[in-house]
Order: sequence, then structure tokens, then C-alpha cells
Amino acid sequence: MSETWLRPGISNAMVRLPGYTFHRCDREGRTGGGVAFYLSDMLRAVIFKSSTGSPAIRPEFVIAEILFKNTSKILLAVVYRPPNSGYLNEFFLQFLEFQADYRHSIILGDFNADMHQCTFDSHQLNTFVTASGLYLVPFGSTHHLSNSSTLLDLCIIDDSDKLVDYGQHEIAFLSAHDLVYIKYGVRVERCLGRCVVCRDWRNFDETAFHSDIRDIDWTGLFTSCSMDEKIAIFNSKLLGILDSHAPLMKRHFKNLPAPWLTDDIRLMMRERNLARRTWRRSGNNHDYDRFKVL
Repeated sequence: MSETWLRPGISNAMVRLPGYTFHRCDREGRTGGGVAFYLSDMLRAVIFKSSTGSPAIRPEFVIAEILFKNTSKILLAVVYRPPNSGYLNEFFLQFLEFQADYRHSIILGDFNADMHQCTFDSHQLNTFVTASGLYLVPFGSTHHLSNSSTLLDLCIIDDSDKLVDYGQHEIAFLSAHDLVYIKYGVRVERCLGRCVVCRDWRNFDETAFHSDIRDIDWTGLFTSCSMDEKIAIFNSKLLGILDSHAPLMKRHFKNLPAPWLTDDIRLMMRERNLARRTWRRSGNNHDYDRFKVL
């Protein structure tokens, strides 16, 4: 939600929705403005950055990580850009700094720039979307007055292939803005992990182990006439003592270390993914060749 008009005197309890957690960033020192989002209690959010404390007449925003069952995650940004305010690139740069580590990202908000018109503001937004390999959801006009209808409320996602559905609804009783929505397809990456069977040596007593080995009764082994039976007796005696001193245990590894995945490699992976999204949208052979090189 953008332009919430909330103030510190308005507690979260006053705007609470059952089953959801409310995250907000209020405008300080002046009326109006403010951004927020509701998040299902089944999900978790980590707030990375917000415009709290920023100078006046700058974009207001909150950037957060949304976690799905500790497996998949989305980088979410909610933005409100006051009319005729600059410094939009400051938000873009901060968002891109975080996006390098995410496969899924969404920007939602009121940018107060009519994307149906060719203006400096709309050109700046289109340049950001194109240069970053993102996708602008093609809503119709979202803000309606008696003498104009403009596209101000935007949703920008990382890949058009993940856009399952989108739409907008009028809410004339509440605002001149339409309520816009998207259905975004996130593949929940289930970490199967790895199970390793090993021995537990934590309580191993070498002296007691040697003592038990010396006390083994080998009568059955010496009296047996079968070589296979002798081998079975030998293994059974030794393994039985070993199991008593260092029993077998299972260890489960979910997040295997990847020390080879350096920051430079992550940056190259991001450039590759960016080139792929650019090619998928343009279908240009030059963009395809650049993607294949990366």
C-alpha cells in the first residue's frame, strides 16, 4: 500500500487484519505519504531498508525479504513517489544492490508518473525497467479524475514468465486509484538435503575398547569348519564391540556449504540472468548472443 497517511499515533492494532502482520514506514514531520504491506502469518519478512529519516520530497519506500518456509524468498519493495519529486534513482540503486542475491523480486507502488505519456519521469522508469532486465506489468489506467485517466500505480517484476495473472478493480468509495493485483508464480525450492551414516566417536574410550577386544571368546571361530562361518563370527564379534563403543548415527545436512560461490561469481550469475530476461522479452539475436556468452 502506498500513501497510507498513517502517523505514530495510529497503532498497528487499529489497522490490524486477522491472520496478517502489518509492516509500515510512515512519513515523518508532514501529513500524507507513507508505505506499508500486509503479510500472511504463514510467511516471514525481514526489513532491509526503508526511507525512514530521509529528507523531504524524496521517494518513500520499504524494501523487505519475504521468506517461504525457509526455502524460497522474494525481494519486495513498496514505493510512494510524491508528485514532482526527484531522487528516484536513489531508490533504484538501493533496490538493485539487494536484487543481486534474489531470483524473485517485485516492486509495487504509486510512482506519480503517467506511463501512458512520454515524459521525463516515465522515460526514467522505462529506462530502469529495461536496463535492469525487469518487466512492467501492463495495467490500464489506474488513477481516474473527471478530466483524466492515468497509469500511476505500477508493478515491476523480475520475469514476465512468472506473471500468472493480474488485474485491477475500482474502489470509488475509497480512492481515485484502482486496486491493482498480480498473481506471481514462485517455485518453492524444497531442500532435500543429504543423509550420512557415520559413527559417533564422542564418547569413545580407547582403553575400554582394547580391553573388550582382548576379552573376546574366539571358541566358536576356532571350532567352526566353514570358512564363511569363521568370517561371519569374526566380523560379528568385532563389529559388536565397535557398535557398543562408537554406535552408528545418521546426520542430516540441509544447507551444504558452497565456499566456491564468491561475490564475483554471484555478480556474473546476476548479469547472466539479466541478459536472459532481456533476450526473452526482445527476441533479438544480439541479446541472445550476449546471453549465451555470459
